[in-house]
Amino acid sequence: MKKNIARNPLWPDWYNGKKIDEVQFGRAFLEQWPLKCVNGTLYTLDGPVEDESEIKQRILENIEEYVTSGLSKKVTNILETIKLLAFSDPFPIEQDCIHLQNGVYHLPDGSFQESRLFCQNRLSVKYDPKAATPDRWLTFLHELLDDADIPTLQEYLGYCLIPSTKGQKMMIIVGRGGEGKSRIGLVLKRLMGDAASNGSVQKVENNRFARADLERRLLMIDDDMDMNALPKTNYIKTIVTA
Repeated sequence: MKKNIARNPLWPDWYNGKKIDEVQFGRAFLEQWPLKCVNGTLYTLDGPVEDESEIKQRILENIEEYVTSGLSKKVTNILETIKLLAFSDPFPIEQDCIHLQNGVYHLPDGSFQESRLFCQNRLSVKYDPKAATPDRWLTFLHELLDDADIPTLQEYLGYCLIPSTKGQKMMIIVGRGGEGKSRIGLVLKRLMGDAASNGSVQKVENNRFARADLERRLLMIDDDMDMNALPKTNYIKTIVTA
């Protein structure tokens, strides 16, 4: 004869005194920490989760006092349940807006939405309509480039902010060492965060793993380009002009 366990009012809804209801726990977890799961990859509002250990740690902190054995396996099972509950179709490719830390900037009308949405690419900076003119940056560009080339660079950088290759251009900045060209890449990496990656044009053409690393990226920066001729440029052309 089964003995009923009196419910402790301090127990969470997903625990009945003997076991954890993984589905109920998962729903409660997602209410507190919103997540989406696209093609097996978890996303927070900040972007893709590269390391799931932080999420596992949060699960552990919630359940450890209710599990007496098999804790590691239980955490893993619950994480898989959360992925199922958080399933989402792939996010749309949005070429008419820019996702920032404090909201979404809409390009067609220049409006700004002060709420964050799930997306593939989020820049690591906040939108500030009252930001001062970047005098130091503009001075740097005038010292590095001819005045006629600055609008070209600015236009190219604008294309880099949206997931589009309609410009069908790859920019190469040529010059002597020590002039400061690398600083443009450093500024872009700081501006774009994980949406930009450092890589090699040679490796992208010749190594499928290097191409896979470009998934979800808006920009790849090759700071020390190998000037040896590429035997072929099939993949580079496809990426730039797709």
